[in-house]
Amino acid sequence: MMEEQTKEPGPVMKFVQDYRLKMLIPELLVVFGVWYFLPILDASFTPISGNVYQGFGIFQFIFQPLFFLPTGMVVLAVAFTLHGIYPLDNYHEGKIPELPKAAVIMIAISFVLLPVLVAFQMLGYYMTEMTEFVSRNPLWERVESVGDLLFYAGPMFFVGLQWWLLIPVFFLSQGVDGIHKIAHHETSSEKITWIFYFLWPMSMPFFFDSVEIMAMVALSIPAFAFYSYIRPYYTYVTSIHTITFATLLLVAVVLMPLLPLMNIWFPGFIQPHIPPRVIPLPF
Repeated sequence: MMEEQTKEPGPVMKFVQDYRLKMLIPELLVVFGVWYFLPILDASFTPISGNVYQGFGIFQFIFQPLFFLPTGMVVLAVAFTLHGIYPLDNYHEGKIPELPKAAVIMIAISFVLLPVLVAFQMLGYYMTEMTEFVSRNPLWERVESVGDLLFYAGPMFFVGLQWWLLIPVFFLSQGVDGIHKIAHHETSSEKITWIFYFLWPMSMPFFFDSVEIMAMVALSIPAFAFYSYIRPYYTYVTSIHTITFATLLLVAVVLMPLLPLMNIWFPGFIQPHIPPRVIPLPF
């Protein structure tokens, strides 16, 4: 009886697997979030047609050396090129004997495009790895989640220039990374991890209005379905995630006139950030 041979993936699928291009889904959501939150510098400026750092004077070249390119499009390019970090990760962990040259080139391109942003994202990457080398305990697991914050949501702060987002995204990173740890049984304390997870939905009404929360709920549906499909063992945590979002939506509807709550106690803490409609509605 002949042994069943495992079919090797083709070059395209191998590239997708080695460079974890499936992770582009959350990264592209962050890119579109940057375009949404990016300040409007003048009437003609849009996130995909101008340089957001132009107001920094000579320092704009530190943030974006190719100053003549639209920042929004550069962020989109970096979302792809920074995936060279994943073969680097496999190489550091001894999963592959040699580091692919393409990975080095992709990381180098990322630094050329947005050096400050990519430096902080790389710092975030090493913060996520540090837990494995130092100690897996509740404190270092929180540090690991902050690393995810810098790696995935870094563009929100360094390109979108919306620094108030550090607070809600901190809770978001703790919650999402925490539920990931629970699904993989990688946390030293599930109880503490669950506490940090539920701090995330509790914090959302303080920083976002009802329309933004509804948009988050709408985006979560295909994202959770995708993860449950590629990783069936995620199903029970994504179901909890769905219930959490549903509860958050109900709270947002009830509190609609008061959101975001932070502006009740600290007026102006969250500046108006929703861009005007491109084509005004007739009503």
